[in-house]
Amino acid sequence: MSRAQVRAVALCLVINLIDGFDLLVTSFVGPPITREWGLSPSSVGVLLSGGLAGMAIGGLLLAPLADRAGRRRLTLGCVALASLGMLAAALSQDFGQLLACRVVTGAAVGAMAASLPVLTSEYANHRRRGLVVALITTGYGLGSVIAGIASTLLLSSFGWRSVFVFGCVVTAILFAVALRYLPESMDYLVARRPRHALDKLNRILASMGRAPVADLPAVPSAATSRKVVLDSLFRGSNAVRTVLVWVAFVAAQLMFYFASSWTPSLLLKAGMSSQQGISGGVLLSLGGVTGAVLLGLLVSRVGPRRLTAAYFGIGALALILFSFSLGTLATALVAAVLVGLFLNGTVTGINVIVPDLYPAEARATALGLAVAVSRLGAVLAPLAAGFLLQAGWTPGSMFRIFAIPGVIGAVATLLLARFGRASRNSPARPETAEKEVAEA
Repeated sequence: MSRAQVRAVALCLVINLIDGFDLLVTSFVGPPITREWGLSPSSVGVLLSGGLAGMAIGGLLLAPLADRAGRRRLTLGCVALASLGMLAAALSQDFGQLLACRVVTGAAVGAMAASLPVLTSEYANHRRRGLVVALITTGYGLGSVIAGIASTLLLSSFGWRSVFVFGCVVTAILFAVALRYLPESMDYLVARRPRHALDKLNRILASMGRAPVADLPAVPSAATSRKVVLDSLFRGSNAVRTVLVWVAFVAAQLMFYFASSWTPSLLLKAGMSSQQGISGGVLLSLGGVTGAVLLGLLVSRVGPRRLTAAYFGIGALALILFSFSLGTLATALVAAVLVGLFLNGTVTGINVIVPDLYPAEARATALGLAVAVSRLGAVLAPLAAGFLLQAGWTPGSMFRIFAIPGVIGAVATLLLARFGRASRNSPARPETAEKEVAEA
């Protein structure tokens, strides 16, 4: 990979990292906000779900604009929007204003979540593409770690608003760096052919040490319409695959976003200090980073479906272990690492599984639809936890109840392993299949 390619991939990782900070920072500042405003547990659940709901909105409404305006332009606009959302959150005066700010920030993050993997896959070479895309998924976990560290350093001296100000400033700096160095998507330049597309493409090729092209490559005509592809996902054995993928993805999101959103608050509720609660959240995020990388390294040896099913099952056991270790700090912190490691790995594993289940012409559509449906689990997890806590459930019982989706996800993934790869009625060309995987 050339220096320009490495720089583009690294910048995408940093943007994803800041996205993770902006999206999950409320998990760490939730307890002081609750004390200051006297929020009920259900209100805290709504607040934690605000960014995730915004992420779903951004993925559905803003992300498609990348195909019209360009992935670089959309990403830059969303980085700016996220920075403004963080600043507005720091200035908010009541629950409603803060919730609106979290929805706006989540929408920006959701739109970028659809663009960054595509940019990353374009600028990574073929040999390293799988590993690089897996590394990009660690950005959310690393961002959550930084949010925890920033909260530790800033909360006691400056209050919860300072953490949002810190996020605003860092995101604004990242916008300036991305404005200078983030390249445009080459697929976008070829497919949409904006003004001066050939000159822009040749400048990108030159930065990568590649020879310029005299003309833009021809755009292959779509052999299958989107409507036909969408219909094919719900016919025959593909219908069973689609439902199982949705069940597994929703289960993964339920577990992951419950743990990542509520762990600091529940540790505090269980009798630990604010600092210990933040430490538990940070260790959970570090475990998540490790789990995604470990899955990326093991998946070619074990097989993605059985490996992901194992992640589901062990993740459920880790949640149960966590529930019984809340009274002992050392054991709870070790369990937090295990919870993060296996729960984040389930989300990464589903993303690896889906492209192999469908014909090349349906892969991108299948994964995009599955991600959209899985946001239901991401939004419901913090909400349900808040209502359960308000109803009198103990922190330990909540961790045990959220282990149930792990069993469901493991069964769904094992059933996917029995179906094998989808049949291809009309084999796609290798280069088309590769492009579809990159888009997914």
